[in-house]
Amino acid sequence: MIVPDINLRLYAYNDGSPFYSVARSWWEDLVNGPERIGVPWVVVVGFVRLIINPSAIEFPMSPLEAVDNVRSWFEYPHIVPLNPGPDHLIYFQRNMEVSGIGRNLAPDAHIAALAMERGAEIHSNDSDFGRFPGLRWRNPLESENG
Repeated sequence: MIVPDINLRLYAYNDGSPFYSVARSWWEDLVNGPERIGVPWVVVVGFVRLIINPSAIEFPMSPLEAVDNVRSWFEYPHIVPLNPGPDHLIYFQRNMEVSGIGRNLAPDAHIAALAMERGAEIHSNDSDFGRFPGLRWRNPLESENG
């Protein structure tokens, strides 16, 4: 299972981003591939929050367009919403401890815990995911750019 982070989803829709073409190819490959994709609700909410914000993106979507866009993701049978499982709090607490108390990494610790529970791999352009021991993650932008 692949767990996408917010940043790659934004790049794939923002043609003003320098990462647009690589991120869009990455998303199209995932959508058309065999791998299951688990999308955390925190990623959904973060995507909607940013994609409708004219300060964050040059051509923002309307709130309804953003929600319809997210809905289209879940029309694919291999893309599912990702909810915490029974061991989520154990992973989340450990991730918070190793990332350093007081850091603004709680959302990343949560996304990492979701992936760790399932043995999934996070795809993100955020190197903070490297702080969580045992987490499988990669930056598809670096892979594509050499």
